[in-house]
Amino acid sequence: MGADNQREQIMSNQDYRFDLPVPVGGEDLPIPVTDNAPQQEPAKDKAFLEWHNYTSQRHIRDLAFDPVRGDLWLATGGGVLHWLPGFDRFTRYTSEHGLPGNSVMAIAVDGSGQVWAAHEHFGLYYLKNDIWRPYTILGQVKVSCLTTDSTGWLWVGTASGIYAINSPDRKPAIELPPAGFPPRAIASQLRFVQNAVTKENDIWLCNAQGVYCYQNSRWIRSTDSVQPDILTLALQGENLWLGTFRGLVRIDLTTNQPHKIKIDTMPNSEVTALAACSQGVWAAYGGQVGLATETGWTPLADKQLNSTITSLAASDEQVWIGTHDGLLRGGKEGMRLHLTDTPPDVIGLPSPEHSPATFSNLVQALSVQQLQGPSILWIGTVRGLYRLDLFSETWRRIGRLGTQDIRAITTSPDQKTVWVASWSSGLHGLTQKNELQTAPDISEPILALATKNAQYWAVGLDGLYHYKDSVWVQVISSKELPVRGWLQAVVQGATDHVWLGTSAGLLLYKSDTKQLMPVSGILGSADVRSLSDSSGVSLNWKGESELLWVGTSQGLYVGNFSNWDSVSELENRTITALVWDSNASSLWVGTDKGLFRLFAVGNSWKVANEFHTHNSGLGANRVTALAISTGEDSETKLWVGTPCGLSCYAY
Repeated sequence: MGADNQREQIMSNQDYRFDLPVPVGGEDLPIPVTDNAPQQEPAKDKAFLEWHNYTSQRHIRDLAFDPVRGDLWLATGGGVLHWLPGFDRFTRYTSEHGLPGNSVMAIAVDGSGQVWAAHEHFGLYYLKNDIWRPYTILGQVKVSCLTTDSTGWLWVGTASGIYAINSPDRKPAIELPPAGFPPRAIASQLRFVQNAVTKENDIWLCNAQGVYCYQNSRWIRSTDSVQPDILTLALQGENLWLGTFRGLVRIDLTTNQPHKIKIDTMPNSEVTALAACSQGVWAAYGGQVGLATETGWTPLADKQLNSTITSLAASDEQVWIGTHDGLLRGGKEGMRLHLTDTPPDVIGLPSPEHSPATFSNLVQALSVQQLQGPSILWIGTVRGLYRLDLFSETWRRIGRLGTQDIRAITTSPDQKTVWVASWSSGLHGLTQKNELQTAPDISEPILALATKNAQYWAVGLDGLYHYKDSVWVQVISSKELPVRGWLQAVVQGATDHVWLGTSAGLLLYKSDTKQLMPVSGILGSADVRSLSDSSGVSLNWKGESELLWVGTSQGLYVGNFSNWDSVSELENRTITALVWDSNASSLWVGTDKGLFRLFAVGNSWKVANEFHTHNSGLGANRVTALAISTGEDSETKLWVGTPCGLSCYAY
């Protein structure tokens, strides 16, 4: 079917008839779900019922194959993806299921079928009844790698020691001292000695100094010289295979002699992943995957992958290939993609020329647009602009801004225009008339946007801009600033007041008199990261009819031009995002170490709720953007942008 016919067929379907903000391109349309597409099966339980996460799970860090049940587990930057037996069904796990955030580094399945996962920062977790629970015996130690041995025990590599675990309810069966640096990979297998009367574990690891073997109650480096170029290793029979920056090396453990595997058809290149099988090892070598044996190398295909290969999971018949751009399956027929084909893993129609668009988990800006029908959530990421229909949960990527680093989004009061600020290409206006307007007179980058009373403001490294008579006009140049800093936040308060946050203090600009004044006191020199006002709601707090919240690198302040109070419970925290909930008269505060909700109590503001990755479904502790939407059922949803995806809290 041709591209035009395919597009017409999709657009004829009622499910895909939406107001399009830009000229339609193939990448902007959602994928039509076919009858034989893999189906998502939701987890049977959640640790945090009020939370939900939207993350792409195509950025794979580790793989684990369960040979007993025949299923596959993926550790990704957006959580854990479980491919169920038969591989036509999958289940997603994110922080709402008990993971301490969505960034998972390693995964393994032990001999009893127990699944284990290591978070990027926060310790070791195991899955029980579809909820991830901490292995508290090791605490919050940072895990660098996981593997299993021939007995089915789990081996855990950390900077503080190496542990063998045979049950989530027991202490480690074996505890070994650290080897100086965190291990990059561990390999362990049983070795029979004295005519198989006794058994010993052969334990090897590689780290930033080389390869080590545990012998005589200590770690012994396999050579006298430091070898920082060893990335991974695998044990297979009497062979120890090493993946290095310059190729694949086999060490015969019976003679301790190294043998470099010569591949005449490929230049010296790094080996990033290994997986042992009965014939040898599957190896990811310079973007290509193949089977290495004692006598040679057999690649799966001549074509090299453009995406970094991070992990392999193997059987004798096939190999699973984890990359930064998805999962592949390799065997006698070659390699082919094995993807969910559903958002946010895939957004847009596939193309022979390039991979389909996917959601970028690093969210930097959020804005809710209330249309006549459903609301639209606009999502700015480091790799493009996305829109999510909050009624149908239909995703779209705005193709013409598909590779832009989006820093700010704001919606016009009449909800007809969405202004989008990009680091590299300036300011763009999206309208319901299928138009994409680019503001030609604004110098990029643009860092923040604000709108109120039909007025628009934009700030960037070049100064402050005002949208007037359908033209963006610079009203303040960065050279005119009374402080030695750059503009990085803006909000309009009263009709003639525009507050400007800089890296070296807070400023007030009166648009009617063109007067620019620095604020005195501690905010006169503060690093102001975010600003929010009370959105026209009179709180009458301390006799003030209008309040401004100022988020800085040293805490949160509230007040007006001459009277500021600090929120004592948030002292010394970096305030990264603010949003006012007018229905509940409360303020949501995003920080570098969690999310907070404030209410007025007497003459002060107090923290009513504190959320972080250990007590909520928050995708990461660092909050990068906030937005609020209210549905027809009056349920309020707080949308939280993080470096590890989009989180939603319903209340």
